[in-house]
Amino acid sequence: MKATQIGVTEAGNNWIFHTIDVAPCSMMAVFPTDLLAIKHSKQKLSPAIEATPRLRGKVASRRVRDGENTILGKSFPNGYLWMSGSNSGANFRSMTVKNIFLDDIDGFCVIPTEGDPISLAMKRTDSYGARRKIFFNSTPTEKGSSYIEAVFNGSDQRFYHVPCPLCGHFQVLEWGGKDADFGIRFARDPDGIVVDVWYECAACHGRIEEHEKTGMLEAGRWVPTFPERSRRGYQLSSLYSPVGWVSWKQIVEEFLQAVGNTQKMKVWVNTRRGLPFEERGDQPEWAELKVRSEPYQPLTVPPGVRLLTAGVDVMDTFLTIVVAGWGSSEECWIIYHGELFGDPAQDEIWKQLDAVVQRPFETEGGGRMLIESVAVDSGGHHTQGVYRYARHRFPIIMAVKGSNETNAPLLRKPTDQDVTFMGQTIKGGVQLWSVGTGVAKATIYSRMRIPAPGPGFIHFPIGLSDAFFLELTAEKHVERIHKGYARKEWVQIRSRNHALDGLVYAYAAAIRKGAHLLEEPKQPAPPKPGGQRQSTEDRGSTGWIKRGQRRWI
Repeated sequence: MKATQIGVTEAGNNWIFHTIDVAPCSMMAVFPTDLLAIKHSKQKLSPAIEATPRLRGKVASRRVRDGENTILGKSFPNGYLWMSGSNSGANFRSMTVKNIFLDDIDGFCVIPTEGDPISLAMKRTDSYGARRKIFFNSTPTEKGSSYIEAVFNGSDQRFYHVPCPLCGHFQVLEWGGKDADFGIRFARDPDGIVVDVWYECAACHGRIEEHEKTGMLEAGRWVPTFPERSRRGYQLSSLYSPVGWVSWKQIVEEFLQAVGNTQKMKVWVNTRRGLPFEERGDQPEWAELKVRSEPYQPLTVPPGVRLLTAGVDVMDTFLTIVVAGWGSSEECWIIYHGELFGDPAQDEIWKQLDAVVQRPFETEGGGRMLIESVAVDSGGHHTQGVYRYARHRFPIIMAVKGSNETNAPLLRKPTDQDVTFMGQTIKGGVQLWSVGTGVAKATIYSRMRIPAPGPGFIHFPIGLSDAFFLELTAEKHVERIHKGYARKEWVQIRSRNHALDGLVYAYAAAIRKGAHLLEEPKQPAPPKPGGQRQSTEDRGSTGWIKRGQRRWI
C-alpha cells in the first residue's frame, strides 16, 4: 500500500525479470484493464528485455513468428508469462500459474458475471499451495472499500523506519499535521508562497533537511507491526521519495491546494500519503447503536407495536431477513434478524422463509401478531425465483427492486410483470414495486440519531450480533463529482450491508401497509349486545390469505 511514483511497480517488474532469468515458472501479471496491460508490456517490459542480454537471450523476439511471444504473452525456458486486464474474466478461468503480480488492484474492475477479479486471479495458484507467490501493489482509494487496505490490514504491516541524523532515533516519516509535535513543517512568505520545508524529529525535535534523506534511506529498515503474521505487507508514502523525485516542498504545495476541496484532498491522501481516504459521511457509529439495546428479546413484540413487516435481501447462497415492528409516527422496533442458507433457485430456501414469515410473534401481553407485509429483493441474479415465490403469496409477499435514482420516491406504484405469449398483461399476476433506496437509507440513518424513544425512533433488542450493527451502518452518504457536478452518493464501506437492505425493504413494506398513517390507538368501543367481530386472518389450507381477503392490524 503505497503512494504514487516511488518505484513499487518497478519492483514488480524486477520480480518478473528474476523469474525469467533465475526461477522460471508459469506467471501472470494483471493490470486494471487490457489497455494498461498492453501499454505496460510495450513501454516497460519489452524495452527492458531487449536491453538486458540475459533476458534477451531467453525471451524470443516478437519478430520470430512462432506464436509463443506476443504483446501479452512471453515464453521463456520452463516458463511463460501471461499479461491481462482485470476486465477479462475468461483469462482467469483458462490457466494455472505459480506466481501472480497484481498491479494497482484498487483500480481493478469487478466483472458482473464473474465476481471479484482478485479472488479469481488468486484461485489460479491453488495447485501450488505454499509454493506460490502473490505480489499485491496499489495506491489505496476509499477507506473501508479499498482492496489494498484490506490486504495490508491482514499482513504483518511493515513500515520503513529511518534514523534521525541528529539523534539517531529510528522513526517512520509521517505527515504529522498541525496538532502533532513532529512531522513535516513549512514556512510561507506574506504572499502565501512556500519558502521553507523541513522535518521535525519525533524524539529530539531537531530540524532535518531533505538532502539528509539519502543517508537516512540507506540506513533504514522495515519493522513489522505484527511479526507473528506470515503475510508480509509494506506501506510507503511519498515522503520517502528519493531526492530528485517528489520533493517535500511539492507535497506541501499540493496539500495547501487541496485544503477545502474534498476531491483534491482525497487524491492527495491517496497519492502522497499512500493511505486510504476516509470521507466524512453521515453513517451512525455501530457500537453506539448496540450500546443502546433495550431489554426485550428478539422474536417478541414490545408494547407500542401495531404492525409487523419484513424485508428480505436475496444473495446467491443465502437470504437475509429483517422483521420490524411499527407503531404510531413510524416508531420502529427490530424484532428479528437472521440468515437462511440455500440456493434461491430451489424451493427449499423459500420454504425456510415461509416458516419465518408465517409464524406468530408473541406479545408481552400474551397475544400473537402476524407479519402483514414482506418485501423481497428481486434485483439480483434470482429475479424469476423471487417472482415465483411472490406470485402465489399475494398480498403479503411483494417483489421489490431498489432504485438509485436521485429523489426517487420511497415506494412507487407497482407494475405488472406477467404477460401472455402474445405480450398481453396477465391481470392478477406478480407485481414489481420500485423502492427508492436512497430516500429509505437517508430516513433510516437520520432516525438512528434520534436520542430518545418517540416518533421515528428505532429500538434494538438485546442479543443482536455485532455483525447486524456493522451491516446496518455499512454505507455512508458522501459527495462525489460526476461530469463536473457535485452530487451525493451512497458508498459501501464494508463488504456486507445486508441488514441495512433488509431494513430498507421492511420499511417499504410498512409504507405499503400504511405505517405512516398509524396514530395513537384509541380506546375500543364496547361490543354491541349479541355482536362479535369476525377475524379474517385465516390463511386457508395453503397457509396464505386468498386474494380479496383482509387482515386486521
